[in-house]
Amino acid sequence: MSLNLEQLLLLRELHKDLDDLIEELQLHHANLETALSKIYLFLNERLKAETFYVETQDESLNHRVFCYGRGNSEIKRNTPQLLKIDRPATFTTPGLLWAVQPIEMSDTIIGAIGLAFDADSAPDKEMAPEILHTVSELLDNYFFGIHTNRLKHSLIMGIQSALKSHSIVDSIDGAVYVLKKEIPFRKMILLYSDHELTGHSRVNYLVYEDYERVYDSSDKRHEGLDEFVKDTDGCLSANTDELKRVLGDADLMVSYLLDGLIDEDLIGKVIFVPNEGATFSIFCREIIQVFTETLRQRLVDFNRERNTLRKFFSDKTIERLISEPGYEKLHLQPRDAEIGIIFADISGFTKISEKILVSPERITRLVDHWSNEIVTRVFPLGACLDKLVGDCIILLFGPPFYEDTPEQIAKNVIKAAEIVVQVTREVFNLPKFEDIRKYPDYSKFGVAIGANFCPAVVGLIGPNDDLTAFSSGMNITARLQGLAKADQILVTERMHELL
Repeated sequence: MSLNLEQLLLLRELHKDLDDLIEELQLHHANLETALSKIYLFLNERLKAETFYVETQDESLNHRVFCYGRGNSEIKRNTPQLLKIDRPATFTTPGLLWAVQPIEMSDTIIGAIGLAFDADSAPDKEMAPEILHTVSELLDNYFFGIHTNRLKHSLIMGIQSALKSHSIVDSIDGAVYVLKKEIPFRKMILLYSDHELTGHSRVNYLVYEDYERVYDSSDKRHEGLDEFVKDTDGCLSANTDELKRVLGDADLMVSYLLDGLIDEDLIGKVIFVPNEGATFSIFCREIIQVFTETLRQRLVDFNRERNTLRKFFSDKTIERLISEPGYEKLHLQPRDAEIGIIFADISGFTKISEKILVSPERITRLVDHWSNEIVTRVFPLGACLDKLVGDCIILLFGPPFYEDTPEQIAKNVIKAAEIVVQVTREVFNLPKFEDIRKYPDYSKFGVAIGANFCPAVVGLIGPNDDLTAFSSGMNITARLQGLAKADQILVTERMHELL
């Protein structure tokens, strides 16, 4: 339509004054309902608008119809006509002239907006939709903010839900799929450390291209990253230029993952590579930040959970446990079960520690080396660690899945006991413990072992949820170990029957 000068001036003044009002409302963080009520009062005073309505989602993402003025009854009677519109329209109802139009965001209709004027004092019929268009255009920031918050909320909930998966890799796969919907990127690389109880750590990596996992340090390896992560500390703290060299990409968005409030520990980093020739918008950066922070907490929990389980089980067992939802209740709650047991104690340890090694550092080094080597060698036989008490190691066979037959458990117990004897002798033969071998009573040094197969209550027990077992059979095994001589394995009658 062609507007005359007076109409153009009216629209210009309306635009200016309404823009000032909306800017003030935004400055004071007015919610949508408050803003619309203020805008209605302005339109009523300036243009004698009788009714103003908006149908959309509010800040809580609830569908709402906001209606102001004397036309409420008309809104209710004409809801289908007023709310289900797909193009601007002008029409009349008794005593009112209406202008309505859809609210669109990214070519999607997200609601409707309308104004009604007294039919006797209304602007020209052609002018009413121009006024409404001006109002709607200036409200776009509010509508866009709500639409953006809705999208952001949906993405955040999707990311958080995906990262709840027990499998760290599956959870990240799911979160990347959520990002695919709205965050354009060409590549994502995650480097994260797996801190072991021994104090050692290794850096794992995942590489995604076009939202699909293409490299994985535990499966499909990337030659350049394999070399890069050999320097465990250096690869996490490496500067952007070094990462660009390894990854072959010029534009990187790098986020660091930290654990701890005071003594911050660098546990990983996430690298996003935007699409060719593009950069990340503020919205994308905000979502990536949410993803990164949620992932950071997931990795902290991942390391904590794995290290709790590492006190008792092999990595293979841990992988199976954490892949099963509710594994604590399924496999680790205390239960009655028949299990294999080993008590192994270093023979002559008092003399070794007091007469030969003497210093706490050397004594600790001996016990640590001995126990770590035993655990490494017997875990593949289905053993799990009950506890280490001084120089006595207690091993259980059966938990956490209780799938082996009694005969298989007995066989594994004896194999493990023989390994304990072998490991003890190997440790004594290390150059750093040469003084033990030179001691006059060296022939009396070794390991005394008691082995049993018996019923017990076994599971995570006590204030620290430690894996342990208790029964009269445990006491009998301890007494057998006390009777055994160096490098001798004593078994109960029940164990002997199963062999």
